Amino acid sequence: MIEQAGTIDIRKIDFRSIFDKYFPSLCVFANRFVNDEDLSKDMVQDVFLKVWNSATEFESEKSLKVYLYLATKNTCFDFLKKEKRKKQRGDLNTDLLNDDFFLNDDSVILDIIREETYRQLEEAIELLPEKAKEVVRLNLKSLTNQEIADELNISINTVKTHKLNAFKKLRELLGHQFVVFLLIDFYQFLE
Repeated sequence: MIEQAGTIDIRKIDFRSIFDKYFPSLCVFANRFVNDEDLSKDMVQDVFLKVWNSATEFESEKSLKVYLYLATKNTCFDFLKKEKRKKQRGDLNTDLLNDDFFLNDDSVILDIIREETYRQLEEAIELLPEKAKEVVRLNLKSLTNQEIADELNISINTVKTHKLNAFKKLRELLGHQFVVFLLIDFYQFLE
């Protein structure tokens, strides 16, 4: 897909595969700032369009990924700044709009790591059997075992079995470096 050594010419790679790979996690990332899924999708599409139109070369896929996240963050912040100027009062939480927040690259790096982890988790979930996938997705929406059982019309023990098997498979697929993250962010996974 993308060569790891040498520069990456954005016009000479399979741009669609890059879009498909990063679009979902960038949308989740943008939505954390603007709290609007449709707006997040529009912003991320704009970022990809700007990258394509700029015909920029990148040193590696990693530098492209960092660029995409930073461009998405900047696009969100530009939008929020405009909204702050438009509205003196409203639903927009302008407490987030201070310069320290905008310039905190450590938090951006942590967000990138988190979003990449979510993207990898999503890819791993896609490899699960269909019923286990459904159970995991409902579980990640904070449904209880009983609610999942009712939703899927299966027994609560079946839900627990699917969750146990799914977690075991995700652990195999993702490796041990993600287990701590999964235990922290998805503690309800083990309920």
